[in-house]
Amino acid sequence: MRFLKLYARFIPIYFKSKSEHGIMFYLDFLGFAMGHIVNFLIIWVMLDRFNTINGWGMYEVMLIYTMNMFTFGLASIFFSFQMWEVEDMVAQGTFDVMLVKPVNPFIHMIIRTFGHFYLGDVIIGIIMFIVCFNHLNVHMGFTELLILTVVLIGATLVQAAFIVITGSMCFWFTRSGALMDMVVHGIRSFMDYPISIYSKFIRILVTFVVPYAFVNFYPSQLILNKKGETLFSPVLPYIAPVVGLAMFILAYMVWNRGLNKYQGTGS
Repeated sequence: MRFLKLYARFIPIYFKSKSEHGIMFYLDFLGFAMGHIVNFLIIWVMLDRFNTINGWGMYEVMLIYTMNMFTFGLASIFFSFQMWEVEDMVAQGTFDVMLVKPVNPFIHMIIRTFGHFYLGDVIIGIIMFIVCFNHLNVHMGFTELLILTVVLIGATLVQAAFIVITGSMCFWFTRSGALMDMVVHGIRSFMDYPISIYSKFIRILVTFVVPYAFVNFYPSQLILNKKGETLFSPVLPYIAPVVGLAMFILAYMVWNRGLNKYQGTGS
């Protein structure tokens, strides 16, 4: 709790320092936002022409894209820049500073900085959730909001888990940026569309090996009540939060294993 209070005080100070850079601070948000706006336009143009993709309509596909974008943005605010910073510290041999502080290195890693770039993802995500739900006639009562909140937390944990797991590889290989790009940005891009359009191999990969499908595809089935879209088991849409928690615990274990490896090198 003490760390949360300190972090809450740190964020306004962080924004104040960044805003001193003037217009460049706001261009950070604009640059990230423009990429997503272009992708939404691509979906709109494509679905306006073909109406559906394997039974998924325009705003259903937009909802899938929005869940991927929104949860990645949330996870990246607290983990993405932080893991890049850890990689640089390991490469430069300065990570020892993290080990002598009276704070858990994992928590210290999180509170060192704040990924303000990704706030644009979150803001656009909120807007697009409202747009999609309105066009899909999805009523957000208390139960529906609770379900949405739980599945988004689970999805965010999945996104955070892969950022931490791939970032932690720097303890073994010094540089893990290429792996992070391949997994976090490469494989994740498959999730911008329903996985039912892909081959069985891809479906198995993103469900049971690299379970990104629990970020948006299975939660969307639950939110949109698309029970006829079951791929492997009708249970899968309900276990996204469990998968997210399990993945994050695994990520923390990988982080600790890497931390012990770094300590053992005598660096």
